[in-house]
Amino acid sequence: MIEPRPSGQGGPDACLRCGTDMRTMGIEEFRIGGTSGGWKLLFGEWAELGEQMIKFEMLACPSCRHVEFRVPAGE
Repeated sequence: MIEPRPSGQGGPDACLRCGTDMRTMGIEEFRIGGTSGGWKLLFGEWAELGEQMIKFEMLACPSCRHVEFRVPAGE
């Protein structure tokens, strides 16, 4: 098991809960906006005109197993 650092002692990738260095799980795209339910049935693909994709870097703590998201560098 990884020994956690005292709070406030970690670097930029330190877990906010236990201080262990988090591991990146890659960059994932999430769909935001658009419509669902009955509107999708009525308007079909037109209902998705307001949808956008947003990218987040996903990080996981190997010690306490919490997951965090942040905006990728350069976005």
